[in-house]
Amino acid sequence: MIGMKKSWYAILLFTLCAFTSEAQVKNSDFQKLFDLYTMEEYDKCAYKAERYSQKDKYSREPEPYLYMALCFYQAHVQPEKFDQEFDDPLKDALKYAYKFRKKDKTGEIYEANRELLDKIREEALFNAKFYYNDGNYRKASSEFRRIQKVIPDDVNVLFMNGVADIMAKNAGQGEKLAKTALDTLRAQDARDAWVKDDVTYDILIKAFVGYTNYLSEVNRVDEAQETMTFARQLVPDDAALKSHYKKIYAVGTIEED
Repeated sequence: MIGMKKSWYAILLFTLCAFTSEAQVKNSDFQKLFDLYTMEEYDKCAYKAERYSQKDKYSREPEPYLYMALCFYQAHVQPEKFDQEFDDPLKDALKYAYKFRKKDKTGEIYEANRELLDKIREEALFNAKFYYNDGNYRKASSEFRRIQKVIPDDVNVLFMNGVADIMAKNAGQGEKLAKTALDTLRAQDARDAWVKDDVTYDILIKAFVGYTNYLSEVNRVDEAQETMTFARQLVPDDAALKSHYKKIYAVGTIEED
């Protein structure tokens, strides 16, 4: 574990807290944050992390923002562990995760804590998908955009953000984002570099379905069919894409799955 003090106490703490997937530290100055987080003292951890971030010595270090992100996520899923209520702790978790990513210049700390940060991403995606499925496309777009800031190279979220914009009657911006995402996916496929992201895989499928529906509905059937052909090439075994592929080629205008 990066930067963790090699002591029997730390080893024991690691064993006891394995179930909760503790954060990892690089700078030993932040060992106290690690200890508080693994002991589930999330409110104290968040307070101390904020104090670190306000000191000139540590204001440019990524770890305080990482722990604030993780603690606000815990405030979202376990509010009973906090003495105060927060209006939107998940929003705060994303805000600090974004600040953390900006300060983690090498990405080393992100990779060491990716599993924990993915939990924030999964929860945020759940909310974004809820808004999208409920027809609140403007709110969905806002949520997808916020997630995109944390993982700027997540092409699946970028694609879905474009589709949400299109559905929110912002077709110009939406098509621009969707085209950028598709160009990136095609380039990845061409060099055999596309890798399935388990966190956002269903977002990718939903984006392909939503975008080709839109193209079909505005009588750009050839584009819809070409996009679905690529989707099947990229993900040949997905049942939802197989079914939608048949619909796109069967009729020009269809209802969304």
